[in-house]
Amino acid sequence: MDTIVAPDDPPSPRAGLPANSVVAERLEAIYPELSQALRTFADYVLKYPMKVAGLSINDTVDITGVSVASANRFARKLGFDGYAEFRAELLRGMAPAIEPVERLRRKLSEESTTPDVVAASLMEDIANLQGSLGNLDPERAEQAIDMIVNARRIFILGFDNAAGLALVLTHRLQAIGCDARTVESGAGSLSVARHLSGLGPEDLVISIAFPRYLRDTVSMTRFAHQHDIPILVVTDSQTSPIAKLGKVVVYAHARRSFSSTSDAAVLAVLEALAAGVANKKPGAANAAQRFADMGFYWFAYPEEEEKAATRKVSKPAKKDVP
Repeated sequence: MDTIVAPDDPPSPRAGLPANSVVAERLEAIYPELSQALRTFADYVLKYPMKVAGLSINDTVDITGVSVASANRFARKLGFDGYAEFRAELLRGMAPAIEPVERLRRKLSEESTTPDVVAASLMEDIANLQGSLGNLDPERAEQAIDMIVNARRIFILGFDNAAGLALVLTHRLQAIGCDARTVESGAGSLSVARHLSGLGPEDLVISIAFPRYLRDTVSMTRFAHQHDIPILVVTDSQTSPIAKLGKVVVYAHARRSFSSTSDAAVLAVLEALAAGVANKKPGAANAAQRFADMGFYWFAYPEEEEKAATRKVSKPAKKDVP
């Protein structure tokens, strides 16, 4: 089992600004130029946006240790008239994330039946997909797809649950003619480093990480970044430890009440990227046809399998006994 990244004050799996919310987008743009005091305040907002949205400015500065003047300056840096407007926008941006969780919590508090819990879980994933669709940045999606289409070779990086997601994306991209590879089953960082050492500026690493973030994913993404290999990051928020390492970052809503991440929501975003690549990559249809032609022998068709199952085995004729 890979070691989990454990910062001094780790955010809750449900914490973090929703990707592409107004506050998130503005904060991502100005974060590198913030002073130490404003960065301290920004880090707290990124980790605990719901707390900040629910507290007064005085309570928030007491917790963070910055001055009221710094908190107001932070709000103006983000383009708001004052702290009150910033806080209102923060709460508005959190609404899509709060609604499904609160709905599930209410269901459980009502001593829900098992079917109720299953239905609420599915509803939560539907809300994640709606959130990802609602926050879709067309320009960023186009950039991500162009990176995949134009890459000479692609290595998809993901461990633990993300390894399964990476394998699905690898299969999708290979079927449409991309030279894509992923982490072999049971492989560790040394094996990944061996793959990455052969890549360069014409290639691409797609790094997938969601709470709980695994140290191996972070370290190998950093390794690729240090060696000038272009990186497409798929993650949940700006607080992700790999978000700052990507040339392009695609965010997915993937919150769950019973676990840290909704793999179904992440998979849907990866499938959407693969669909975009199939639509744009020259020769994708021909590559898919070649794969179908070559794999025909291994495909099972229901009607043929039914015939095979019902086909009677002929018995040898009985010989006359003299």
